[in-house]
Amino acid sequence: MKLLTRYSLINVLVMVVIFFVSSLTLYFFIKIILLREIDGDLGGIEDKIKEYVNEYHTLPRLYALDEEQINFYPAGKSIPAKEFGTVMLYSNREKKLHNFRKMAFPLKFNDSWYRVTVAKPLEGMRHLSHTLLTISVLTILITILIAIVINRFLLKRLWKPFYQSLDVMRNFKLGKTGTPIFPKTTINEFAFMNESLLMATEKAEHDYLLLREFTENASHEIQTPLSIIRSKLDMIIQEEDLSQKQSELARSAFTAVKKLTRLNQSLLLLAKIENHQFEATQVINLKSKIEEKLDQFTELWESQHINAAWELEEVTVFINPELLDILLNNLLSNASNHNIPYGHIFIKLEGTKLVISNTGYAGALDQKRLFSRFYKQSLNSNHNGLGLSIVKQIARVSLIDINYLFANGLHSFVLNW
Repeated sequence: MKLLTRYSLINVLVMVVIFFVSSLTLYFFIKIILLREIDGDLGGIEDKIKEYVNEYHTLPRLYALDEEQINFYPAGKSIPAKEFGTVMLYSNREKKLHNFRKMAFPLKFNDSWYRVTVAKPLEGMRHLSHTLLTISVLTILITILIAIVINRFLLKRLWKPFYQSLDVMRNFKLGKTGTPIFPKTTINEFAFMNESLLMATEKAEHDYLLLREFTENASHEIQTPLSIIRSKLDMIIQEEDLSQKQSELARSAFTAVKKLTRLNQSLLLLAKIENHQFEATQVINLKSKIEEKLDQFTELWESQHINAAWELEEVTVFINPELLDILLNNLLSNASNHNIPYGHIFIKLEGTKLVISNTGYAGALDQKRLFSRFYKQSLNSNHNGLGLSIVKQIARVSLIDINYLFANGLHSFVLNW
């Protein structure tokens, strides 16, 4: 959810709550004010009745057409209390029951007390309160709507530099786009953000160039002495006057150097992949590429008495050719190295999925650590534990989803793109 959308939703929610509370408050205030107004009218009728009795010494005559309902009840010698209330009475004009505001007050006439009740219909007040409430609610709704529209356009304009900076960062690529250019803004917070992003990208670009230079030079600087050592050890091993012990020591050293060379090459390859140094991509016929690899591995599988079977459909992928070659090599080597004598390898290519399965000694592998660097199924393994880590990195930069499955004694790697 976008920031502006989330802010708008929160803003609308707050306004709806304020609107609801305001409407209820307004309704009760209007009701109280109108009731006080009617109570004042009833008090005025009380004054007029008392004035009429004092002037004419008789009770006023009542008319059926009068809106108010006035009744006189003898109370004897006791003085009735004055009180207000709301009651349901029959309206002669409307011919149905209505809410009335009723006032009772004492009246002395001919040395006797009367309890006088005056009732006034609230129907007019109800219509008036509903009209006032409707007008007020519409006013509040229109105000909220205008505020939302204004805030949306205003906030969108205020946040425009922020989204422009996001677009700049989204299009930024190390070693390719150069120094990013952020939009100018007069808002201090966005200006500070742009300055911080610029410093971060410049440092990342600098560190990337240093690392790239290291990976380019390290291969030559490390591989050259290792090659010399291997060459010298090979020459020593071929000497005829070596004792058996010296020959074994030389071979052990030669094996260690070969292992160190492979480890160095794997680490450099990982660094290059992580630094996106394999950017050139092209459309490749995956079926033809796998068939090429099968020709290369067939002799090895025959020597290990491994039975290989495959089903390949015509599939093309958009990938760096060098990375694809390394990916297939590592997966097929993994299936060969961790297999059993007279084991099986199954390869299936269809649609957007490639599955490579093999038999093996152990049960399911640890999926949490499987693609980690230097993970080994056995501590005594002669492999450096980087093969699947390289596969995972290639899959990541090539936008390939890779998963491991274990079922029916088969270890399977499933690639989807």
